[in-house]
Amino acid sequence: MTLLRSAGFARLQGGTLYPLLRRLEEQRLISHEWDTSASGPARKVFALTELGTTELHHARGAWAEVTRALDSLHRPAGEAPR
Repeated sequence: MTLLRSAGFARLQGGTLYPLLRRLEEQRLISHEWDTSASGPARKVFALTELGTTELHHARGAWAEVTRALDSLHRPAGEAPR
């Protein structure tokens, strides 16, 4: 949670995050292992699966297309695309 908050997700709550992680795991996009090496209670550590990595690649491509389309709407006529 600390890492996510430092990345700009300051308002993220466990009640939002954990159901999402559970759904991603059910879809086999992520997996988890228990980390018992740190002091304190054991914690779940999540990682992308091979399927999750493929899905992330596709999602990034789709997001890039959306970004290009929105940029073209915002760009003054005659200005070259980025």
